[in-house]
Amino acid sequence: MNTLNLDALLHEISFDKNCLEASFQFRLLMRLAKLFDESSIFPERNIAYYKLEKGDFPKERIDIVIEQKNNRNMAIELKMPMNGEVPEQMYKFCKDIHFLEKLRAAGMFCKCFFAAVTNDSRFWQGPKDDGLYPYFRGKPSAILKGAISKPTGKGKGQQGFIITGSYPICWKELPNDFRYFVVEI
Repeated sequence: MNTLNLDALLHEISFDKNCLEASFQFRLLMRLAKLFDESSIFPERNIAYYKLEKGDFPKERIDIVIEQKNNRNMAIELKMPMNGEVPEQMYKFCKDIHFLEKLRAAGMFCKCFFAAVTNDSRFWQGPKDDGLYPYFRGKPSAILKGAISKPTGKGKGQQGFIITGSYPICWKELPNDFRYFVVEI
């Protein structure tokens, strides 16, 4: 099985203020094609392909799947928030991590990764330190785990789901004032 160093691949990608999540996904797919057989890489793979029931998962599509023998498959979820909505995007980060945990538990994936990239410093610093903020703003005791509540809008404060693992969030620098973090599930 090929191994995947997502951190190294992210440093190979050129991010700028005009970059969109679709551009990020495309550029990452191009780099993955240099490491894995192209016929084993699938963007936007529906979970139904793996005979997984839609109602059991918070999403239907996996951003990137790398299929390998003996169900040694890998799943990658990506987020690249560029238009604010900080607490709501943090919630979406958590939702994707929860989704990947469920995929891993279903037994079809041996490794799952979540990667977030942004140039919006409000994700890693700022005065707010309640709700989801501590997990993403480097508070030493804040490890992403447990019950996650909706931070805004309809259903604010209600529990959305539970993250079963424990994930420290460590933002790392990229060129052009971008930062990223990767979580392996």
